[in-house]
Amino acid sequence: MMSSPSNHLPSLRRLFSSRNYNPEERWRKQYRVIEEKNDVFRAYITVFPKPVVERSFRRKVLRGISFGVKDVFHIKGYPTTAGSKLLSNMVSSRTAAVVSRIIEAGGAVNGKTNLHEFAFGVSNINPFYGACLNPYDTSRVSGGSSGGSAVAVALGMCDVGLGTDTAGSVRVPAAFCGVVGFKPTSGHLSTDGVIPLSWSMDHVGILSRSVWETILVYSVLVGKPLKPAEIRPLSLERLRIGVPRNYFLDLLDRHVEEAFEKGLKTLEQKGAVLEEVVVENVEKAARCRSVIAFAEAAAYHLRLSRGRLSEYGQDVRDRIVRGLAIPAAAYLNALRARKKLMREFEKIFTKIDVLATPTTLIPAHRVDEENVEIEGRLISVREASLKNTEPFNLYGAPAISIPAGNTPQGLPIGVQLVGPRGEDMKLLRIALAVEKAFTASS
Repeated sequence: MMSSPSNHLPSLRRLFSSRNYNPEERWRKQYRVIEEKNDVFRAYITVFPKPVVERSFRRKVLRGISFGVKDVFHIKGYPTTAGSKLLSNMVSSRTAAVVSRIIEAGGAVNGKTNLHEFAFGVSNINPFYGACLNPYDTSRVSGGSSGGSAVAVALGMCDVGLGTDTAGSVRVPAAFCGVVGFKPTSGHLSTDGVIPLSWSMDHVGILSRSVWETILVYSVLVGKPLKPAEIRPLSLERLRIGVPRNYFLDLLDRHVEEAFEKGLKTLEQKGAVLEEVVVENVEKAARCRSVIAFAEAAAYHLRLSRGRLSEYGQDVRDRIVRGLAIPAAAYLNALRARKKLMREFEKIFTKIDVLATPTTLIPAHRVDEENVEIEGRLISVREASLKNTEPFNLYGAPAISIPAGNTPQGLPIGVQLVGPRGEDMKLLRIALAVEKAFTASS
């Protein structure tokens, strides 16, 4: 089924400046969308009977903004399945730190969203809770592992989604589903109370309909809440945008390449300066990330999987076994190499303000595809999804995916912007300006 998501909810930016903003009415509309569409799209695993929210939410900065939370975040008194049969009967006894901060700031959580089992995959085809399907075409994937949050936002089931990102698990579904997906600098958002995949590279991330909403929520989560009027774009005039002609642009779907080049031209017309750059040793960074992530995931699952390995989905089971086979020396060498690779990458920002790449090599692939052909070359859908996102988890750099048009068939395409570690708010203000430029040129 090919269509565009019918998300007719007014933007939060407009509502926040209106005296007619009624959060409860907005929640009712969102619950109706969940009731009508969740059986098809499988965005939610658990829908709460009513939002988890503080009584005084109207006086708080988030003012009842609704959240769909990936089902690896604990919320006291509710199930946390991690998308797996192994945890289907677990009820959380605590609430994750970032979720607590959202609720304290006036946010309303309406449920737990679907994911690739234990966040260990990129398609969001879940054997236990149903495949989370693309809101533009139900024959295609949503992307993962935070696909449920992306779909919920795209369809208007919630205002903002929380996800996790270890190789691209926020940015990939954002690109595939036509929403914004932001991965902050490593360590800026607490992972306390979140079931881990790879504890040294997991990032809590935000999915939303616009960069404005992402900035508002991020400011709350880092303890420096902004007023709506304080959220402003950075000027694109003389902004130095790095375009890495190695690795990230080597092999792209034709429509992705066209959208990316069109986006760069738009930014150049707005006064930005394009600088060709080379990201040194990026292939090594991707390999190190894979070694570290698989080894750490296997270590987490070592006790949980004992005697129960057959209860995992086949693809996740295979990845755990692969991780268990990684020698300790290989893991430690990857950790040591990571420090040097991070230092090398940071040097690129002495010449540029922001790095720009396509988010993924392809638009959303079909559910039944394991490989795709690009320019006559057959590659796995996993590589086509993660190649451009995973290095930045190793670097720990902030990265955001912004919608940048659609294919002729109507599938969304994303552009990724990356900044230096610690410069998250600057990156978000740049992204706000880029989003505005892209919207004006569409």
